[in-house]
Amino acid sequence: MENNEKAKDRTWHKNFTEYTENIVKHPNYEGLFYERGNEGNVKWVVTGKSEKGQLRRKWWDEQCKKHGIKIEAGCYAKIAVIVHPTNKHVCQICGKSLSVEYIYPNKNSLNALNKLLGTDITSYSLSIFDIIDKFGNSNDGLAAIRKAFKVEEEITNKVVLGKFIFENCRSRLSPGVMSNSPDRFDGFHSDGNCCRSKSDKGRHRDNLQRYSQDRRAYENWADGNWKMANRLMAEFYKHGVSPDHIGPISLGFCHRAKFQPVTPEENASKNNRMSLADVKSLITDETNGETVVSWHSKYLWDNLKYKITTNEEAVALSALMRNNLHHVLTTFSIISENGYDNFLMKQLNPHYSFYDYKFYGFNPLTGEYEKVTRKRLTGKKQQNNAERYIRIAFESLNDYKSKTNRKQFSWDNADVDKGIELVLSLLTSSTCHPKIFIK
Repeated sequence: MENNEKAKDRTWHKNFTEYTENIVKHPNYEGLFYERGNEGNVKWVVTGKSEKGQLRRKWWDEQCKKHGIKIEAGCYAKIAVIVHPTNKHVCQICGKSLSVEYIYPNKNSLNALNKLLGTDITSYSLSIFDIIDKFGNSNDGLAAIRKAFKVEEEITNKVVLGKFIFENCRSRLSPGVMSNSPDRFDGFHSDGNCCRSKSDKGRHRDNLQRYSQDRRAYENWADGNWKMANRLMAEFYKHGVSPDHIGPISLGFCHRAKFQPVTPEENASKNNRMSLADVKSLITDETNGETVVSWHSKYLWDNLKYKITTNEEAVALSALMRNNLHHVLTTFSIISENGYDNFLMKQLNPHYSFYDYKFYGFNPLTGEYEKVTRKRLTGKKQQNNAERYIRIAFESLNDYKSKTNRKQFSWDNADVDKGIELVLSLLTSSTCHPKIFIK
């Protein structure tokens, strides 16, 4: 069976089943919560926000403290590697064993390697050490490898070159599996990177190429110049680094053209949790005149931001803001359901589609740039992008229209219900006419 066929089948590969048994029994994970299903298999996944997920999070926090790792964004990605007994993770889909370390060339370095060496190395088939051992037996081979990884030092020893790239060229390398703690028992996604682009729809290769068009901004009705932010994201990806929203969109912050460069693993590990440093950075940006939070989440942010003094409080604020945004989107869905999409349209910014931006002097180490230029565009492509932006925004409200989801995010507050009734009453008596056509 080919990998893309396996990706549709969530049946565990026998190698992965064996892997889960070996991991839960290993003394490195003593005390980490897990349970078994009716058929006796390990229940590998729990929801991070659930009571069981919190038990796991507490264990990972204790491991961070034990190993002297500060509990902040990205800490779980680090400790998961330290704790892992073999450094080899098995893919749930294909059963392949890949390293949890950053030792595989990422897409850009792999393309450069194949071009310079005249090879056809496939993703995650060889580590950087394997490549040096196999193709670094001549001065030309070593020179090609150094060039692919932008190593300026004239290193001719294969062992030394491998160590140098591993320690200094992280942005041009990838792990065999991405971090996902505390949801997965071992702290890593069940699917290895060998299969994840096929198994995870959001990470399908076609979608990854368009990821610089961050649809999460549309889905969460985020403020900010989304076109400019998308273009800056593309600069990050072009240089092999991951752009981190200091204030996550999923918490109600703006999609703005400012990111901090992190590794993909650190970005995945941070998820939608803020650290104390993030909160302080956002407050500094506000002091400098920037708008960092969307209008619908500003009240909560303004009332709590100065009260945050620890990373734990920053995480708690993250949870509050995420829940608040769920309530916001639920309210929007009620307004939409009652026929006032044209009112909601006023909260969107499709006009940004008709501009393009170019960045000069981009520094991938800091995420800063020297200059940006703006160009006015008119055309069918821009119109299509504007319509896509609107369509995705309204489609995101459909999930909140179902009774199950609405109950899940219920505020159970009579005053809020009265407030929504008042809004609908005001809309009814205003010039907001029901339902506009959204393509």
